Amino acid sequence: MENNEIMNRLLQEDSTVEQKKTEQINKQTKQGELPISRIRVVTAKYKVYIVLLLIFICVLLFERIPSTKDAYKSTTDSYNTARTKLTAIQDWITKAENDMAYLWDIISNEQSLKTCLNEKKKDACLSLPESWMKWDENNKQYDLSVPLSYLQLHSLYNKKMPVDEKKVLKNLNEYLIKQDMDWNTRTKVWDILKISIWDPEPKWDNHFYEVPVDVTIEFTTIGDLTWFLYNVEKKLIDNWADRILYKIQSITYDVVSRDEAQTTDISMLAYYYHDERFENIDEEAQTNVNNVQNQSEELENEYFEISAEQTETQESKSFFKKIFNV
Repeated sequence: MENNEIMNRLLQEDSTVEQKKTEQINKQTKQGELPISRIRVVTAKYKVYIVLLLIFICVLLFERIPSTKDAYKSTTDSYNTARTKLTAIQDWITKAENDMAYLWDIISNEQSLKTCLNEKKKDACLSLPESWMKWDENNKQYDLSVPLSYLQLHSLYNKKMPVDEKKVLKNLNEYLIKQDMDWNTRTKVWDILKISIWDPEPKWDNHFYEVPVDVTIEFTTIGDLTWFLYNVEKKLIDNWADRILYKIQSITYDVVSRDEAQTTDISMLAYYYHDERFENIDEEAQTNVNNVQNQSEELENEYFEISAEQTETQESKSFFKKIFNV
């Protein structure tokens, strides 16, 4: 019995010792956690204070120092200006790409357009792009004003005179006063009595020019007058260098005496494009062509000289062979 009591006492002492140790550990951990949480709260407060202080300093700089505020405003304005210019440039690029595609359609369909207008063939007219069509009241018709104007436009610039009058005279005398649009026959249908060509006036960015042209023509009937007007506005000349874009302004004609020969005054405006930046392109191209031709002629001469020397040497060799029987 004594041994059992001794063992029980020892077990109770061990349990009490362990309980005391656990209580001490818990107290230590509790005492250690409290300072850590306090440190965390204090550091968070200081961070908030620092952020608020920085914001206050920035506001004070912008409000109290004019140079900083002006610099910020100028930077913002320059950024907005650059962004606006970039948007405008992108719009210009898109517009230029669309214009180039439209011009390519005009150039690629020039022959079909010429056949459609000059010979009035339906197949050629139906082969034109659908983008050139528009609704006219109840029907869908081709709007050929822009393609026709582009193909008729040609330069009338001349260095020696305000307008190249020879081109205007050739255009009227060789083409427009004739009914045969193939121009195989050179017979004139109507007679030009008077032509007045005035000085050009710059239009649209000083690259497009407007030239008043007054013509007095004697027509037999009103049908001849209608034919002449159609030649001016609705037909294409085969040689592009002889084309001129006209817009008729006024016509003096007595409709009552339409079956009689009448002298008619027609006022027109001729348009052409000229840019000083490209005026030397033709001369430079012609100079390059001349240089190439000269170089080719020099090479041909050298070739003939070399071939002549070779024939001479061959003849001399054969001559010596015959003499010496080699």
